[in-house]
Amino acid sequence: MLYAIAFFLVFALTTSQLGLVSQQLHNGGNDYANYPGMEYKHDLGLLLFSCVFTYLYLIGHLYALGLGLITFFTFVGAVFWGTGAGVMFQVSPFRSYNCGNPADSFSPNWARFADQCSRIVAIQGIAWANWGLFVFLFFGMLIHKLEIKPRPNVTFYGP
Repeated sequence: MLYAIAFFLVFALTTSQLGLVSQQLHNGGNDYANYPGMEYKHDLGLLLFSCVFTYLYLIGHLYALGLGLITFFTFVGAVFWGTGAGVMFQVSPFRSYNCGNPADSFSPNWARFADQCSRIVAIQGIAWANWGLFVFLFFGMLIHKLEIKPRPNVTFYGP
């Protein structure tokens, strides 16, 4: 049951992330001048790819590709989401506690994006949440695949 809930959460978070990231890319277009920096634009592209990868992962999971292969793709997904979230954390000056600050308190590149602070923080938060879910799924699948479980009625002194 927890497995199904986790996959539903991955789907829901990925869908919301896809909406936020595509809105940012749609507003900025292809011109780097419409973004606070090239790294931010490229990170949005990485997060967009992470969304597409996650959808393909969810579809592939339905066809039971085998637990070993799904475990590998879960690790790959965790790497993608963790990289996207980490780069966003490094690049963006926005945090949940400073969205109310005036625009001139941020660097000039980011000052014109101060009104989008909550969206950018949400993008970062959802990316971290997806990373966490993928990490939990990865370790859960690894424990299941390797059959790690306690042995009953065994002590240090013997049976």
